[in-house]
Amino acid sequence: MRLRLVLLVLSLIAQFTLATSATFAADSSESITALVQPSPASQSVLPPKLINPLKVKTITVKLGMAVVFTVKNPVIWRGRVVDSKIAKFVAGGPVDTYEINPSLTLLKKGKTTISLTDGKKTYFLKLTVL
Repeated sequence: MRLRLVLLVLSLIAQFTLATSATFAADSSESITALVQPSPASQSVLPPKLINPLKVKTITVKLGMAVVFTVKNPVIWRGRVVDSKIAKFVAGGPVDTYEINPSLTLLKKGKTTISLTDGKKTYFLKLTVL
């Protein structure tokens, strides 16, 4: 019984001493400041590739990139990807409080053709996903 009481008192003293010394160390001028740096992202995010379909006829991009079409009126543009296993067309238009441009979601490596139309004229582009 006496041994348990001694161990209990010693553990309480140790806890009090550690807590007190940590408090004093934080207040002292000799305290060490730890700098926290953000950890790098597990996957790197690539910037989108901006394409003007009126001027470009071929697109070559790496898988993981985004392809965005720079057009004046995003709402009227429609698109179709010949091989839908390689890429998917995403229509532009209003989303919440902003407007997005039409784009491509790249799904896998390969080559395909895309047709884009503004309702008046159709543009054909060759897409290569590396």
